Amino acid sequence: MKTTDLKLYKGNIFYFNENITLKDFSPDKEAPGRLYHYIENGLLAVENGKIKAVGDYDTCIKDFQDAQIIDYSGKMITPGFVDTHLHVTQSGIVAAYGEKLLEWLNNYVFPCEAAYHDDLAARIDINFFLKELIKNGTTTACGYGPLKYKATDILFEELSRRNMRFITGNTMQDRNSPKYLSLPAKENYEIAREIILKWHNKGRLSYAITPRFAFSSSEELLGLAGALKMEFPDLYIQSHIDENFAEIEGIKKLFPWSKNYLDVYDRFGLATDKTIFGHCLHLTEDEYEGMRDKKVIISCCPISNSFLGSGLFNFRKMMEFTDRITLGSDWGAGNTLSMLAVLDEFYKISMLQDFKVYSMTRWFLATLGAAKSLGLSDFIGSFKPGKEADFIIIDPKATELLSYRSARVKNIYELLFVLMTLGDSSLIEETYIYGQSMKGFE
Repeated sequence: MKTTDLKLYKGNIFYFNENITLKDFSPDKEAPGRLYHYIENGLLAVENGKIKAVGDYDTCIKDFQDAQIIDYSGKMITPGFVDTHLHVTQSGIVAAYGEKLLEWLNNYVFPCEAAYHDDLAARIDINFFLKELIKNGTTTACGYGPLKYKATDILFEELSRRNMRFITGNTMQDRNSPKYLSLPAKENYEIAREIILKWHNKGRLSYAITPRFAFSSSEELLGLAGALKMEFPDLYIQSHIDENFAEIEGIKKLFPWSKNYLDVYDRFGLATDKTIFGHCLHLTEDEYEGMRDKKVIISCCPISNSFLGSGLFNFRKMMEFTDRITLGSDWGAGNTLSMLAVLDEFYKISMLQDFKVYSMTRWFLATLGAAKSLGLSDFIGSFKPGKEADFIIIDPKATELLSYRSARVKNIYELLFVLMTLGDSSLIEETYIYGQSMKGFE
C-alpha cells in the first residue's frame, strides 16, 4: 500500500494526553481537561502515513499553505479504536441461537471454522471480516486466526495488504475438539513457528501464540506454546480464562495439579506481560493477585458475556489490582464489531454492579489505554507527531436521531456518551489506516 503525500484534515479533533494512564481517571467524576485534547475547528496534518502536526486550525494552517485540505468540519477526528479480543473465523455464526459456552462452541463455532479448510472460502470470509472491522472504525485488533497454515497465511497476507497494525496467530488446539478441527500438538507448534518466521514483525504485524483455551489444550501443546515464547520472547500470547463455570470445572479435572485456571497457563510460561486474557469473569483472589504480579493484559468482552450468559466483568475490583484493562468485541459470540456498542454494553454491565464508568474512562480503554496496555503507545492511540496515522471520522449527525440528540449536548462528555449509547457503524464516515482512506478498498 502506498503512503500519502502531505494532507490536512479539518474538523473537531479529540484525543488523550500522551502521558496519562487509567489510574488518572477518577471513579466518581468525569475526567479533568488536563487528560485530553478537544480542539473545535482543529487541524490534523498527515505525511507519509505519520502524524506531522495537530492543533488549532487558524494557527496551524499558516505552516501548510499549499497542502491539500480535506474538510470534515462539524465532524470528529479521533484515533481509531483498538479491539483486543475477537475471532476472525466466526463471521458465519454471528447471531446463532444462544447456548452456554461449551455447547455453543460444539454446535456452532467448530463447524463454522471448519470452512477455513477451503482456501477460497477462507479468503472470502477474511475479506468480509476485515471490511466489517474497518467499517466500524477499528484500526488495530488482537484476533484468533484459523487453525491451519494456509488459511492463517492468507489472513496475514490480507492484513499486510491493508497495512494494518494487527496481533494474531493460528488458533492451537489438540483435545476436546472435533477431529476436523484438532491437530497433534507438534503440528500446531510447527504451523505457528513457520508463520512466526514469515510474518512476525513484518510491517505492522505481530504474532500471538494462540491456544484457544486450556480446556482444548493438552499439557504437551501448552508446553510447546511456552517453548515458542522462550524462542521468540517478543511474541504476544492470547487465550481465554475464567469465562464459564462449566469450563472452570473442566479445567480442574484436566489439570488436577493446578491451584487455579491461571496457574495452568503460568506453569507453562504463558502468563506474561504480553499475554492477553479474554473475559476474566470468575477469578479467585489468588488469580486477581497473580494477574497483577504477572502484569497480564485483561480483555473484557461485555457483549459476548451477556449473549452467552457467562457473567459480569467486575471492573471496579479489577482496577484494585491492575490498570492493564482493555475491551474486546469477541466477534462471534459478540454480535457486533462496533467498539461503540462494546463501550455502551460495558457501561450497562457496570451499572448492574452499582458502578458508573464515565465517558472519558471508557473511550480511553478503547484507544490510548489499549495501546498502552499492548505496549503500542509509541505507534498508535493518540495524535502525537511521529505516530502512525490511524484515525477515524465520526459524524455526530449520521442519523436523524443522532443529529437531534447531539445538537443538545453541552460538552464533550455528553457528546461521547451519546455517541457510545446510540452509535454503530453508521457514525463512522471514514477510516484511515496509516494515512490511507479505506473507503472503497478491495
